[in-house]
Amino acid sequence: MGRSFRQFTGLEEFGSVISSVSVKREISHIQIHHTWRPRKEDYRGESTILGMWRYHTQTNGWRDIGQHFSVAPDGTIWDGRSLDLNPAGIRGHNSGGLMFEIIGNFDEGENILEGPQLKAITGAVAICQDRFRLTNEDVVFHREHSDKSCPGTGIKKDWFLQMVDRSKKQGKEKTLPEISREVKVILDGQELEQPGYLIGSLAYAPVRVISENLGARVHWDGKVHIDKP
Repeated sequence: MGRSFRQFTGLEEFGSVISSVSVKREISHIQIHHTWRPRKEDYRGESTILGMWRYHTQTNGWRDIGQHFSVAPDGTIWDGRSLDLNPAGIRGHNSGGLMFEIIGNFDEGENILEGPQLKAITGAVAICQDRFRLTNEDVVFHREHSDKSCPGTGIKKDWFLQMVDRSKKQGKEKTLPEISREVKVILDGQELEQPGYLIGSLAYAPVRVISENLGARVHWDGKVHIDKP
């Protein structure tokens, strides 16, 4: 008996799927867990995810793997149970949850959440917050409702949320065009009063000023119309 899992190789692919997926239930919070076992050094790709699935379904008797997403040491994000199902993560607190399982033991003195894995989990949380209109107040560590240390004593919640906020900021900076500077626009050897702009690698010039200097008429009705003289 087996099962296959989808691998997201980057946050761009993960975000594209999350933005388009239809979820019938209400998502009210995001759960953060660590596996404890397997540890980072035990990770073997999809076989590790399958091992968790077998344990959850055959030993625990759950209907599927407990988490919605698993985040590997190399930054790979694996899918899990359907987003239409509550997770099997925090006893008595699963309703409305979206669950992330970070592969590793993040208790102090063990594995460290860093590098591609840190980028992947904080970026994925930020994407899910945006998709389901959640805030940092809706991020829940397992230990808040349990005597377990999960997601590890080495992960401080304030620090983790700061990293999520940093990921949000970096994401916004990537989506906004970069305005390099104003640039001069020369028409027939004469500098125009109104400048143009460099936005990213593209140069933009003031169409109305240029057109009217050339004797054309410009008007707007939801589209720009330039009528030749």
